[in-house]
Amino acid sequence: MERPISRKDFFRLALNNAKSAAVQILDGAVVAAEMLQEVSAAHRPSTPFHPAWVRPPGALPEKEFSAACTSCSDCIKACPHFAIRKAGPELGKSVAGTPIVVPKDNPCLMCSDYPCIAACSPKALILPLAEMRIKIGIAVVNPRTCYQAQGQPCDYCMMHCPEKPKAISAVQPGTLPTVDLQTCTGCGKCAQICPADAVEIQVLREVPS
Repeated sequence: MERPISRKDFFRLALNNAKSAAVQILDGAVVAAEMLQEVSAAHRPSTPFHPAWVRPPGALPEKEFSAACTSCSDCIKACPHFAIRKAGPELGKSVAGTPIVVPKDNPCLMCSDYPCIAACSPKALILPLAEMRIKIGIAVVNPRTCYQAQGQPCDYCMMHCPEKPKAISAVQPGTLPTVDLQTCTGCGKCAQICPADAVEIQVLREVPS
């Protein structure tokens, strides 16, 4: 016949069981965390994400701009819409500290008097000839993510384009919106408003005539 368990032994046994269960739960949590880290690492981009950026209005070609710009921040202070900001170190030593515009975060409103250009003493930003339009980039639409291209009615980019005539347009759902290189200034309003994150403002390598 088994000896009855005393009250003291009963509570000691219960405490030991609780400790054992807690250890098992903790071990399981550690294993789960390690698995989550492995999955996250497997899907992490091999290179860090850098937002698409362009230079402020009137910027000289990149090589000349880098030579002229003193990183004085005068254009940043002059921008009434806070569209210009200093580049961070993630963009590299040659760019860090210099003025950039990230259109997706804060589009350039292309002020009629261009206070950023007026404030640039080193002349890294200059007004073009009277007959030339100021362009800071060009809108590029991703056909794989664009709702309109996938057949879903969507006109956010076209509706919010400030140019007249519109710089971006599409005939009907199922067709990829087209960008008019002559009209698009790269302001970025379409990139900011796009619900599918399908529009990006890229550096204008060659100014359309």
